[in-house]
Parts: sequence; structure tokens; C-alpha cells
Amino acid sequence: MDLETNNQTKSPVEQKMDTKSKQSSSSGYESSSDSNYSSSSDSSLLSWAEWFCDLDDHEWFCIINEDYLMDNFNFYGLQKYIKNYSYTIDLIRDLDNEQFEFLTEEEKYKLEKEAFVLYGLIHARYIITYSGMRDMRKKIKNHSFGRCKRYLCKQSALLPIGLSDKPNKSKVKLFCPNCQKIYHPPKCFAWIDGAFFGTSFPHFLLSCYPQLRPKKTKTKPLIPKIFGFQIHTSVSQYYTGEKKKKIENNRIIIKKPKKNNFYHQIEIEMEKEKEREKEITSKDADQIQDSDQDNQQIKEETIMN
Repeated sequence: MDLETNNQTKSPVEQKMDTKSKQSSSSGYESSSDSNYSSSSDSSLLSWAEWFCDLDDHEWFCIINEDYLMDNFNFYGLQKYIKNYSYTIDLIRDLDNEQFEFLTEEEKYKLEKEAFVLYGLIHARYIITYSGMRDMRKKIKNHSFGRCKRYLCKQSALLPIGLSDKPNKSKVKLFCPNCQKIYHPPKCFAWIDGAFFGTSFPHFLLSCYPQLRPKKTKTKPLIPKIFGFQIHTSVSQYYTGEKKKKIENNRIIIKKPKKNNFYHQIEIEMEKEKEREKEITSKDADQIQDSDQDNQQIKEETIMN
């Protein structure tokens, strides 16, 4: 029991190096007891995916199938995010690489850190498949991701979601399909990158499993009130300054009328009549000038003749 627990606590890189050292130290002839011991020790070894998901605060991750991990097409486009891509993919696939024996402790730590990122990115693609959604559905039924704390949601199951498909952009969030709002996860899961679950997982899951969609309730939405009076929606805009800006931009300047509107209208009509008389006089003056010019031309023509 002690040997099995020690093997489980070790990382896969250390487990592989221990098994290789045992195989190299063993002679050609082995007794029956030695062969049984070696078979039991090999069976106690966990795969990298199982070891990763058994770690503390890794309960949200699913164990990816070996067939899915061995398909190179599923890793397309992820090479640009990983420096030592060939070593990390061999580590995740549990492939024996001779260069693992010559790694230092710092190099092991860096390699495992890159393997965490690569596994998380391929995990976001795996949970969209049929087998991946089936595994995630079990977790959602067990409320592994928590429940919505809003009263009207009635403890609906939360779904993990990322705000970006690229790593190191944002952390994972929790989406409630009932109120359709995003919440922060607990502190123990706040380290998980949002790209490890992707931006489209909740939509795929709800489209493939319509029974998981929240049922429509007859309850009315919460109406904010103060002392029994409903709060107007413009109150928040007024305090933030948005309402004041809108009022100032849409303000129309209107001239105040005089005290007696009747006399004010008469004055306006008188001014209009004066303007009309000025226009008429200007037109008459132009006609008189034109007639004078015509008379002068006639006189000049008669004198010439």
C-alpha cells in the first residue's frame, strides 16, 4: 500500500524514470515473486490524464480518451502556444522518450507546466465531442460546478465558460442558463484558464441536451422598490451623470413671451406689414428706374434721327 501511494503522488515523468531504472537494474532471470511485483507496480501506475485529473482542485477536468489524444488532428493549431511541443505531447500520450532520463528537476517542472496548458487546450475541444459532453453532463447533474445563488433561478446548475479561446487572456467563469449571467468561480478554481473550457461549451451542451435547459417559471422578475415605491430606471442614470448630459444636449432654448400675448401678436403682425411695405416700395422704385431708362433711350434715338 505504501508503494502504491508513493507512485500516485509522484509525477508521470518521475514514475517513468523509476520504472526504467527498475527494468535496467533487473537481470535476465526473474523469479515468480519478482515478476508478480513488477506487474503489480506497473498496474499501479496512472496515465498522465488520470494523474492530472486526480490532483487537488482539478475536479472540473475530464479524463480524455487515449484515442482522442493519439489523433494528431485534434492538436491542430496548438503548437504555437507550447515551446517544447514534441516533449509535452509525448508526456501527455504516455509515450516513452529517452530524453526524459536526462531532464533536471527544473526542466521537469517546466515540461509539466507546459503539459498542463496543452492538456487544458485539448480539453476545451474534447468536451465539445459526444463523449466529452457525456462526461460533463454527469458533472453538471452532480452540481460539480455549483448552483446559482439567485432566488428566482431555484439553484440551477452552473456551467463553466471561458471569455476567450486563447490562453492567458482570462480565467474561467460560471454561466447560469436561467438568468444568463456570468459569475466568478470559487477561489480554489480561480487559477483555471478560461481557454481550458472555451467560449462555446454551454451553447453546445444546451443544444444537444434540451432537457438541461431551464424551464420557464411564472414568477415575476424582481422589481426594485424603496419604502414600497417602485424605483424609476432613470435614477441610476441621474446619479452617474448620464441623465444630466442627455438633458444638456437635448435642451432647447425658448424665448419667454411677453406678459400680454394679445398685444404681442399685434406687434408681430405690424412688423410683418412694415416689411411687406418695404418690399413693395423697393419694387416700385425699381420699376420707375426702368421706365426712366427707357424714356432716355427713346429721346436719344429721336435726336439721332
